[in-house]
Amino acid sequence: MSERKRKVKRSRSDQLARLRRKHNKILMLVFLGVLLLCTVLNILVKDRSFSEEENRNLAQVPAFSGEALLDGSYFKGLESYVADQFFARDRWISMKMAEDRFLGRKESGQVFLGKDGYLLGQPDQPALGLIEEDIRLINAFAEKYNTVSMHMMVVPGAALVTPQYLPKNAYVYDQLADIQTIYNGVAGRVNCIDAAAVLAPHSEEYIYYKTDHHWTSLGAKYAFDAIRPSLGIEDQPEFQVYTVATGFQGTLASKSGSHSSSDTVEIYVHANKDTAYYVDYISTGERSASLYQSKALENKDKYTVFFGGNYPILEVNTDCLNGRSLLIFKDSYANSFVQFLYPYFQRIILVDPRYYYDNIDAAMVSKGVTDVLFLYSADTFLTDGGLADVLESAFAENE
Repeated sequence: MSERKRKVKRSRSDQLARLRRKHNKILMLVFLGVLLLCTVLNILVKDRSFSEEENRNLAQVPAFSGEALLDGSYFKGLESYVADQFFARDRWISMKMAEDRFLGRKESGQVFLGKDGYLLGQPDQPALGLIEEDIRLINAFAEKYNTVSMHMMVVPGAALVTPQYLPKNAYVYDQLADIQTIYNGVAGRVNCIDAAAVLAPHSEEYIYYKTDHHWTSLGAKYAFDAIRPSLGIEDQPEFQVYTVATGFQGTLASKSGSHSSSDTVEIYVHANKDTAYYVDYISTGERSASLYQSKALENKDKYTVFFGGNYPILEVNTDCLNGRSLLIFKDSYANSFVQFLYPYFQRIILVDPRYYYDNIDAAMVSKGVTDVLFLYSADTFLTDGGLADVLESAFAENE
């Protein structure tokens, strides 16, 4: 090769190298600019305490302490805070879902992208030692109040009851085994209703929302039909069904970023019962003449039409003067269940252990409780320690 050709080749090589360096610098500047912009926006945008899209409380700035620094909890809390408060978080989630679909993935944000527009949450695994602790305390609670009729229903999610909507070869954690362990542990003291067995024959029906983690009113009705005899409800009530909302997109849509489906929300009104009642929101001092909060239908989470959401404690008082008082330890699954129950009890007290911090023994005595129902979704029952704390309070005076 001639000297001239070698010089031309070196010149071209040097030119390409300069272009690559220039390109890399531009990319670096763009990256740093985007990073700086996001940092500034994250500083300027006010922190949110609650996400309507995800229907949950968002992490806040963790409290700093030497102990938290040493055990790593401070940095874990800081990581959660940054993730929850990141600018335009909801849009990033939607973009991530679009990428997952483009790449052919069948899961996004721990949510299965199922068939027929169904989104199904991956069932949660139990917190370490929580099942054993709940069994111990439920048995002790039932023994202390041995004249009170005790019932339990732990409801698995749609992934376990309607598996036909799951993507092919999807791995689903088996919550049913955990539920059975709980039922076996409290057998003899608590009457347990197998919600999975009750709902499975209706798996082709609209018993779970497509975009939300709750059961529908129809699913709750089938569960009510199954538990009626145990609660001493002899008649077979008839209902008028009303659609109160359409276009509902729930927690699973928000969590996954998938908004291709929507749901309808229905309420069931007793057709052959004329029971007067009112709802006493004890923690807020408010009172309502209806189980249903129509203003909630203006919000994103239309499931909150039932009572307006979750409260530490609320009370439904009726003119059914039969002396029966039902205490329900619950999560939000129970909110749509009470519409079937209320005509058969003089009083229904709903306690959500996630937010309730008072002594439960005082409520049991002052409300004259005759029946207790543990009604939970499996995800909450297996992961939240609130129930154990509340039940423990029943024995506080004896410690």
